[in-house]
Amino acid sequence: MTRRDAMKLLGIGASSITLGGYQASAQGYSKNETINIGLIGCGGRMRSLHRGLKPIPGVNIVSVCDVYDDFLNSIHVLVGGRDREVQKTGYYEEVLGRKDIDAVIVATTDHWHVPITIDAVEARKDVYVEKPVTHKLEEGPILIEAVRRSGRKVQVGAQQRTMPHLKVLKQKLDSGEIDPGKVTRIHMQWCRNLGPWQGDPQYKITENQVNWGRFLGNAPDQPFNALRMRNWRWIWDFGNGPLGDLMVHWLDATNWLLNLPQISQAIMSGGKYHRKGSMETPDITNCVMEIPELDMQLDYTNSFNNNYMKACTVIMGTDASIYYDRGRYEVLPQGRGRDPVPAPSEVGIGSKGSRGADFFYDYNGETLHISDWLTAIREDRDPVDNVEAGVQAAAAAHYGNISYREKRFVTV
Repeated sequence: MTRRDAMKLLGIGASSITLGGYQASAQGYSKNETINIGLIGCGGRMRSLHRGLKPIPGVNIVSVCDVYDDFLNSIHVLVGGRDREVQKTGYYEEVLGRKDIDAVIVATTDHWHVPITIDAVEARKDVYVEKPVTHKLEEGPILIEAVRRSGRKVQVGAQQRTMPHLKVLKQKLDSGEIDPGKVTRIHMQWCRNLGPWQGDPQYKITENQVNWGRFLGNAPDQPFNALRMRNWRWIWDFGNGPLGDLMVHWLDATNWLLNLPQISQAIMSGGKYHRKGSMETPDITNCVMEIPELDMQLDYTNSFNNNYMKACTVIMGTDASIYYDRGRYEVLPQGRGRDPVPAPSEVGIGSKGSRGADFFYDYNGETLHISDWLTAIREDRDPVDNVEAGVQAAAAAHYGNISYREKRFVTV
């Protein structure tokens, strides 16, 4: 399957693409009611989400929020705050307290995801929240209950479910057009080569530029530390390491493609073998997970000093293997015994670029995923990556991290 074929199957043409409940075309956009949005947590990830939001009509950013002055001031300029009135605040409660704000995008540290999302839905705001949706295992049921009680639309930002080639793959798996047979093993990996270790990065950030108490939130009290703030993904008090940052992308997509239940066993090994210094989470990981009732094993590997096969997932069945990444999928028929591995019987291309590339080229994954969320708000339906799906993927990461940190086999 070519990219053109995939886009045709999905009803997406070069001059017409449905975004956020609107039909964008050469003639312009239909005029629907504008959704007013607040941005909470305005670091690098929010800048990517803002680029994804810009092509979508019918949305208006009216507020930005961050505890770090540099991030707050720069995003305020980026969204046009010099030319129009855009609220600028270090307190997310001020965003949620505005009755004219309909929805918020949350791209904070992991440990703020659940508190802000719960406060937002209770303030009757719809929410797009970055993955992993939880920072701790026990937050999952509390978050699901709050979201469902509120009736608000919450989209979790693991964007594979809206990528064009994976939507085609999902359709073909559901219809039986692609059938890998009995799947007993799934391999996931995200490997990068960051080059030689250069030591801890240095940041010229002073404490008077940051509301450190607000940054800490529910984390243990500790002195201001710019490195811990800027590299929070690799600090246990604020992030979840490679499993929460990267594995959840592939696991969430695989759960969706194959309709998988929650894993029930996990064991993880690894360590700081490449990236030494002050960061706490491992940079080399090997997490093995089991779903015994399906006779299925899943594994995830991660490295920062070698990028062999880069970022990809392989679903291994008795009749075929399915390779997928952020730009393509391939169906490889299963040989027998010592037979050579056959050539792919089908290739679906969603984006140009090399196999295993970290990012996409021919489409903007943030635009498609945010668009699904906005459409869900307008159509009063669940987004494709709803709160239960986000909690399921994050929980598996937590089980793996518990195994690593407590050096034990985890049974759910």
